[in-house]
Amino acid sequence: MPSTAELPDDPRLPALAAIRDRLGQVIPERELGDGPVEIRLCNHVPGSRATFEVRTGERRLALKAYAEDPTPEAELYRHLARVGLAGVSSARVPRLLAVHPTLRVLVMEWLDGPSLSQLVRRGDGERAGRLAASWLWHASRRRVKRGPPCGTGRLLYQVGVSVAALGASDRDLGAAAKVAAKSLVRSQPRERSVGLVHGTLYARHILDLGDGPGVIDWQQFGQGPVEVDAGMFLATISRLALRHSDAAGAAARAEETFVSRTRGLVDPLALDWYRAAGLLHLAASGLKTGLKRFVPPEAHALVAEAARRAAPAGAAPAFVFPETPRPFARIRSAFTIRSRTPSLVHPVGPAATTQPDPDKARGIGGTKPR
Repeated sequence: MPSTAELPDDPRLPALAAIRDRLGQVIPERELGDGPVEIRLCNHVPGSRATFEVRTGERRLALKAYAEDPTPEAELYRHLARVGLAGVSSARVPRLLAVHPTLRVLVMEWLDGPSLSQLVRRGDGERAGRLAASWLWHASRRRVKRGPPCGTGRLLYQVGVSVAALGASDRDLGAAAKVAAKSLVRSQPRERSVGLVHGTLYARHILDLGDGPGVIDWQQFGQGPVEVDAGMFLATISRLALRHSDAAGAAARAEETFVSRTRGLVDPLALDWYRAAGLLHLAASGLKTGLKRFVPPEAHALVAEAARRAAPAGAAPAFVFPETPRPFARIRSAFTIRSRTPSLVHPVGPAATTQPDPDKARGIGGTKPR
């Protein structure tokens, strides 16, 4: 067990006091076993949530403590297990092991594998794109009617909050973000069929489990078109390329593979819209919650890309920064500036006719499925 000093001090998370007192109050004894127990803090968002890795013997568990009631998320995990998305192979989510409503805790199995953001940074962008596409195909086959609306309305609300946060920190950046936001308001895509979406499908939320993708952190799930998740995934790939210049090539391969393998599932024009909304959301990362005081260094490039994707086809940029921030100018030119002409990576026009999931025939690694 960690010392008391190693646990965050967050009065909004009642589980922390219980962990300090006795872990058995939080995790059922049947899950802990009789051996020594180790607990490690993985992530903490003050006033919101904390995630721990718990090791007991050879078992690894994930313990998630919340400020708000996690019951809806727990019910989602149960339902996804019933529809076959919490198995021991292929695409899956963690199995729910226990819920403690009073302490606002979920205990789940630990999914072990590198995240897709780690794959991209290691240079394996093609596999990252393949796994992300495979998840969308698997999830789209399940009819899961749970969660609040998560379409253009929710995204535009988030965009508005992002624009305000950016403007409060940087006047020019806020003005550019406002132009992009106005374009998004004017060009809202028509929502086709809706289904379960993750809501924050960042590259780090998809894991490579070896035989398929695993998706974690479902706090923001809802009902929306598949482009919600596809756009956010690609927005995080853009951010990866800007933050890590040595990964720009792998990020481009991840994008190309993902777009190619979701053709027929994702509408390319709607994808650009949701990706632009995701880029504005990421540009204001940390500012909206007060965790950061200054805009992230890649924010100017993210807003500029959002403006290009939000603008109508063939339109000239409506806002130009007084000076292109460096060191992102070269990366942005190589990776994110793309004309709206037909191409493999960014096709235009109506969505193609539905095609079967390529992974169904080839398997994730390009080999026959077992």
